[in-house]
Amino acid sequence: MTLTHSFNGTHACILHPSEMVVDSLLRRLRVLGVTAEHRWPALAPRDCDAGLLIIDLDRAHDDQLPWEKGQAPMPIVGLIGSESPGRLAWALEQRIDAFLPLSAAANIYSALVVAFALHARRVEGDAREAETARRAGLRLEVVSAVLDLMQAEAIDAARALKQLRAFAMVERLPLEDAASLYLSERGTRARGRA
Repeated sequence: MTLTHSFNGTHACILHPSEMVVDSLLRRLRVLGVTAEHRWPALAPRDCDAGLLIIDLDRAHDDQLPWEKGQAPMPIVGLIGSESPGRLAWALEQRIDAFLPLSAAANIYSALVVAFALHARRVEGDAREAETARRAGLRLEVVSAVLDLMQAEAIDAARALKQLRAFAMVERLPLEDAASLYLSERGTRARGRA
């Protein structure tokens, strides 16, 4: 995993009610090259374009965030004043990337490194899961393509699958996408002959 060491040019939103806490964070973030805007009581949809969210976990709730639970489009650092189990459970459900006690706000750099690394890992994992689900949804196309090849070439299933795999390699596609392409091309040729 590659860790982000420079946050220069990052834009953040700070969702916290205390001007004093926000001013302290703004000073610390400025040193790291991070620009930030204060938001309270909630984020607006346009704030989803920010590169970072720093949120007060003591008063945070779902209605403050313009996305589905746990689907933040940016890394999130949660500021902790009191460590109540309910607040921490909420933060975990929201998939907060890093936690920073208010008393340790000077350690914001460490929290940013952790938040950006975990967010990147989560985005990568979510993309892998989505691709796996997408390809699983195309399994019927693989079966249909193999059956079509068996019939068209008068070959057994093993040879038909081998041909489909060779087609996938030539096209540089996953097997499932190659099966869809094969069936589409086969349908186009069949319509052309009709």
